[in-house]
Amino acid sequence: MAKKNILAIAAHPDDIEFGCPVTVRRLIKEGYTAYYVVATNGENGFKIRSMTGKERIDLRKKEQSSAAAAVGVKKVFFLDYKDGFLEYTDKLRRQLTKIIKELKPEIVFTFDPANLDFDNINLNHRDHRIIGTAVFDAVFAAKNDFIYPDKNGKHRVSRIYFFGTNKPNQFEDITDSLEFKLSIFKNFKSQFPNYGNFIKFLKENIIPKDENGRYYEEFRVVDVVQISY
Repeated sequence: MAKKNILAIAAHPDDIEFGCPVTVRRLIKEGYTAYYVVATNGENGFKIRSMTGKERIDLRKKEQSSAAAAVGVKKVFFLDYKDGFLEYTDKLRRQLTKIIKELKPEIVFTFDPANLDFDNINLNHRDHRIIGTAVFDAVFAAKNDFIYPDKNGKHRVSRIYFFGTNKPNQFEDITDSLEFKLSIFKNFKSQFPNYGNFIKFLKENIIPKDENGRYYEEFRVVDVVQISY
């Protein structure tokens, strides 16, 4: 049986934990191998002011690695861009394309670049918008023979799961795994030092919930279709 991989790509440490950790863990249990890519070091979204820049970066990477391990992720790729200053560049698209060609994921998770409502200053963060667009374009480039040719050849991702979307078309019920999702955030002590207050806010305001009290991870799922001719 061919190996099955999934890849979640985000801008900062802890982004993926908001978006899709329960869904990723379910796929791991189904036999997939999971990988994360984190574009920036997250050093500027910090709640402790007494640490140096390097100390903040090292801590955020450690926290992200611990959270990924709790989900069962095999490896986290850190691209080391500056937090809050991510730019859409050819270098970024090339890096993402190379990783996709190397890992050959069936499914890619990332922010929804189509969510341009600008109704949430955290969700619609500049870095989130840029990484979503860059991933979308890298998925296209990875299935092309000529854009970024390399030894791994081309690869067509089957589906993109966009989180942070305003037009979800797939709803993963995580009610029975809600406590697991909440526990993942304990790894990010630099971000959520008052864990109890944060979890209350998360349950009441961030995690989607229906009228029956069921919690969800929501996605806009796009099938990557290869045009035949």
